[in-house]
Amino acid sequence: MKILHVGNPSGIASIMANMCTKLGHESVVITDDVEEWDHGEYYGNMATCSSSGILKKIISHTEQNYDHIVYHDRYDVASDLDYLHIPSSFMFHDNMLRLDPEMYMHVDNLESIDNLFVISQDLLKYAHTAILLPTPVDLDLFKAYNSEDRLEMAVCLTRKCYIRTANELTKDLDPMVLVTDKMDNRKRYKDMPEFLNGFKYYHDIKFQATDPPMVLPEFTQTGLQALACGVAVCNNGIWFYKFPMVHSDEWVCKEFISVLLE
Repeated sequence: MKILHVGNPSGIASIMANMCTKLGHESVVITDDVEEWDHGEYYGNMATCSSSGILKKIISHTEQNYDHIVYHDRYDVASDLDYLHIPSSFMFHDNMLRLDPEMYMHVDNLESIDNLFVISQDLLKYAHTAILLPTPVDLDLFKAYNSEDRLEMAVCLTRKCYIRTANELTKDLDPMVLVTDKMDNRKRYKDMPEFLNGFKYYHDIKFQATDPPMVLPEFTQTGLQALACGVAVCNNGIWFYKFPMVHSDEWVCKEFISVLLE
């Protein structure tokens, strides 16, 4: 099966395309977004268009090259290309569905969409017929190094708008938590394992974009990567020490492919 992923939020499409290709299902990613992270560059499986118009034109002119299209939070593209009638899936990521719950019905009404996925447990309350597909982590990249060189402190990476709230939540904790802006201190994707391996602990907070911010009872992608690197992770007051294998890129993609082949 040849798969085209449209959009690449948090690099998840590139991670999935990489593993699906390893599993024998050739996959590539196309987007018109400027990536916050360089997953596509790392895996060498993404093409970036200068506009959504060009992106749609390329897909419509190359539709015969793909057996399945996966739209990642790209309703604009999925709706405009619905006339192609290419078997497709739609994957909801984070805040689009939370901020506009009616989007579920709009997507579900598209003729080409055969499967709906969500990557976060809480999104199932908005998309009742969707399938939960856990956030994948590349276990060939994220792994534990020598634990003797780790700092005896915790780090928490978050966005600037959540820094104040994160500091309030962690100010009295032991070990001390260093809360830092993940965009101002952005690391290349390939360098994240080395960075995370430098700490013994990680404080994981997944915020929902509300006012005030709401904390969700789930791991962030970085929290999962930290667990894969052998870092002890505190999430919602509970310490975790073992990586949950349902988040391995291989497990996630095998589940994904099994749904497409049904």
